[in-house]
Amino acid sequence: MNRIAGTEGATLPQPQGPFSDAEALELLMAYRRDPSDVPCPRCGPENIEVLAFIEPEIDTNGFASVTDPDGEYAAALYCHTCQRAIGILAGALYGE
Repeated sequence: MNRIAGTEGATLPQPQGPFSDAEALELLMAYRRDPSDVPCPRCGPENIEVLAFIEPEIDTNGFASVTDPDGEYAAALYCHTCQRAIGILAGALYGE
């Protein structure tokens, strides 16, 4: 589910900082193993929420479109405990 879809004017969580590179890799691997069970590297299980699924391509204005979690997409993850967020490329991306 895309939490950000249809939330015009609604308040979304505001991240307080980034995940480290090592934590980002841990989140990516956990998401690919089981998207429904992604523990925060610092805070543990049941703290991460997928805020949205977005297109992996960002337009010239810095925006990406909301999409479905099929094919190529990125997942916007947010931890409610440490208040950090990250976008990870979650769909299959293959070069030609």
